Amino acid sequence: MKRWYGKKLGFVCAGMILCGCVGRAEVTDYAKVAEAEAWLRHPVLGDPSFDTFEKLGGTVHQSEPPYEWAVNGSLFRDPADGAWYLFGGLYPQGYATKKESPSHFAIYRSRDAGTSWENLGRGFERGFCFDGYDSPVDNHPDVVMIYDPSTKLYWLAYDWSTADWTWAKAHHPPERKYDGGAALASAESPAGPFTHLPKPLHSNYENSRNLGRFSRAYATTVLKRKGDWAAFILCDSGPRFSWGLACLTAPSPEGPWSKPVIVLSVDRPEYYPAPVEFHPCFVVGEAVYAPATSVALNRNYQTIHKAALEEAHKPEAWTLAADGNVWHSRPDNDEKYGIWGQTFHGFVHDGTFTVMYPSRDKRGFGTLSVAQRPWDKPHSDGFTFSGHAGKSLSPLLRAYKDFTLDAEFTLTGTIELAFDYAGMLGPHNPTSNGTPSKETLSNYKALRISGGAFALVAVGADATEQVLDKGTFTANADGTIRASLRVDGENVTCEVNGARGNASGVAVTGGPLALVAHTFSVFTCSRFSVTGEVLPCTLRYQANDAIIGAGQSLSAWPEARGFTCQSPIARIGSGNVFAKWNVICDTFTLFAPKSPKLGKMKVIVDGEHKATVDLSAAEDVPSAPVYVCTVGMGRHGIAVRPEEGSIVVDVLEVRIGVR
Repeated sequence: MKRWYGKKLGFVCAGMILCGCVGRAEVTDYAKVAEAEAWLRHPVLGDPSFDTFEKLGGTVHQSEPPYEWAVNGSLFRDPADGAWYLFGGLYPQGYATKKESPSHFAIYRSRDAGTSWENLGRGFERGFCFDGYDSPVDNHPDVVMIYDPSTKLYWLAYDWSTADWTWAKAHHPPERKYDGGAALASAESPAGPFTHLPKPLHSNYENSRNLGRFSRAYATTVLKRKGDWAAFILCDSGPRFSWGLACLTAPSPEGPWSKPVIVLSVDRPEYYPAPVEFHPCFVVGEAVYAPATSVALNRNYQTIHKAALEEAHKPEAWTLAADGNVWHSRPDNDEKYGIWGQTFHGFVHDGTFTVMYPSRDKRGFGTLSVAQRPWDKPHSDGFTFSGHAGKSLSPLLRAYKDFTLDAEFTLTGTIELAFDYAGMLGPHNPTSNGTPSKETLSNYKALRISGGAFALVAVGADATEQVLDKGTFTANADGTIRASLRVDGENVTCEVNGARGNASGVAVTGGPLALVAHTFSVFTCSRFSVTGEVLPCTLRYQANDAIIGAGQSLSAWPEARGFTCQSPIARIGSGNVFAKWNVICDTFTLFAPKSPKLGKMKVIVDGEHKATVDLSAAEDVPSAPVYVCTVGMGRHGIAVRPEEGSIVVDVLEVRIGVR
């Protein structure tokens, strides 16, 4: 396997080539960091992470009514005296709008590198109005601080909305009284007091129609560059369930600020994982990093995009520096929901990357904590895979027929060591809070382990389940579990901490191994050693994955009824719409029905028009392969668009060869 590790970047770069030996057994430990890229990662499905972050101290902020959701924040190190400042965004539960309890931010300070924290209280006063506004800026929860050594001023970028703001009028606000956006305030100390600039740097009332597919911009990071200032603003598309990052520039904090340019969004033609939500950004050296968090129920996946700071206003300057594999969850009651809200944010000092991260506790209330890792050692052997409010699934990008798996791990909840996986990958619905679909959690066999019990199970293509054998085991004193799974022809045997099970007459065709984490389960694995002949891997993706991958409104892609499709989830669309799968493969096959009701479909790979496929026919034809393409091993964006009439998006099948 060839891969690139970015020591200076602090992240694994998003490029890969898989290789192996066909025709003979080999032994591979997929819990070794050298094999990290052999796992599929997906914002909705899940993310086995080899990251080295560890929590520092206890939880800094524990939410209480009326601000149950402290689920956003940022972390700043004062270059003057080295003190740390954690800015926590405080919301009523459910991001509710309450005039008596407007969202705002609190400031925490640590003078001993995170050992202890003092609460400095509320950051801004209530009642401030921008010039030309009658409604005060009483909602201001999400802030990010930087220091300008030339003026010795601390600048706080903050999102804002008026006291009259409501969710119903958040997108394209019809009047100034419902406005929101981004703004700046300055201070001579990170603790304040702060002086607001009299005008915002971005107003959704004035500029939301300059955001392309997006209709609202809010959470903001402002950075000083050599000759100007740049603001990076999170954008929301409302019913399209898609988020992006816009950049504005200005000669000074006072402006004038340019029109926004969308630098990151699902409209990019290349591989671009979605749905993820940006905020905040941070700088290391000459580069700006934009982490983004999954908005799926499992909440265990992050991306990192990166650009040279001086070029970061240009969309073409941005690259995907990390496709997952940057954060892991812990079996901690204070972070039961994984990273929840926005993503982590922090700084690098003396080679250590220190971040604030938000979550929700077992009550569903927000928490804010701090973690660290060496900047130049982002990964190590051993990985963690978790499910939170939703299940997670991650297949290996390698297949096996006869094999032996030896694993060692700790477990909270339930894990399935799956094999012969042949489900269809994608979310149950192309919206936020998506979870692996019924088709995703189908068509495999597994060793299921939970508490002191295990079972060999077969899950059918319709998700019905058959228990082949089951038993109990005794946990080790240190909490570790040692499990083995052997498939030899139609015979399956397992052993869990010495307890054995077996089943015969099990038909195995030779699919990838996979992990399935049930809700609120954390699987931390130190060994995942597989002995067997490596086979080419085939994975199938259903239509919802292409709809969420393109940030499309469900109203534009209704269910395709009246057609015989490969998947029970298929969608039909026409006009100015597109669908896009973001996949890893070397070859792909598109499946679609043909019909007198259908027209022509354009196939676009990484922005290049590859083919036009005619889906019209004299009579209805069931879904079958309509286009096959070899693209070269790697990450690819595979899009389809109507060229004429309507098209049906059904199934994409990808192949990962063994070299």
